[in-house]
Amino acid sequence: MKNRLSLPQTLFLVALTIWLPGCASSPDARFYTLSTIGHQEAQPSSNHRENPVSVSIAPVEIPDYLDRPQIVTRDGQNELKLAEFERWGGALRDNIAAVLAENLAQLLDSDRVYAYPPKRAEKADYQVSMRVLRLDCAPGDKVLLKAQWAVTSGQEKKEIATHISTFTESMSDSRYDTLAAAVSKTLAQISREIAQEITGAGKNSQ
Repeated sequence: MKNRLSLPQTLFLVALTIWLPGCASSPDARFYTLSTIGHQEAQPSSNHRENPVSVSIAPVEIPDYLDRPQIVTRDGQNELKLAEFERWGGALRDNIAAVLAENLAQLLDSDRVYAYPPKRAEKADYQVSMRVLRLDCAPGDKVLLKAQWAVTSGQEKKEIATHISTFTESMSDSRYDTLAAAVSKTLAQISREIAQEITGAGKNSQ
């Protein structure tokens, strides 16, 4: 007499048969990170290395819809798309802060630029804060970064500059590595703007 499967066993085998091919065909996730300004591209200011300026960067604020592992792109005016298998290699807000810190270190020719919390217990000459208002990524078209940023100085946090800046970078194709590179270029532009304000403030204080 042949052994018959019970109903739960039969249902389990049917579910397993459906689930396994789906798992086998699922693509692997790809991860992306933002890049910094190259040393030759930076063209640092005339600050002297024997007395480099110190800068502390506060945690970067980003919109809630961007605060997720998946890369978010825009389709039209109001629709957002999440790329399930195209992801940032870590928290986007932390990646932006790290890139901003490294960019400013190169632009200001200083090894005393830190993303919060600072690695060394020292009072920074300047503090930088940034809030991303928009980061619209349209594959095959362009990336738009709109951010509000401020520079203050000293322990009393005297206001040096406050701006809302908008930068765009065109995309030659729809690849996600091209998208990450375009976002990095907009961050390079805003880093230069911030560095100019810090350099100008340093000259005015002399």
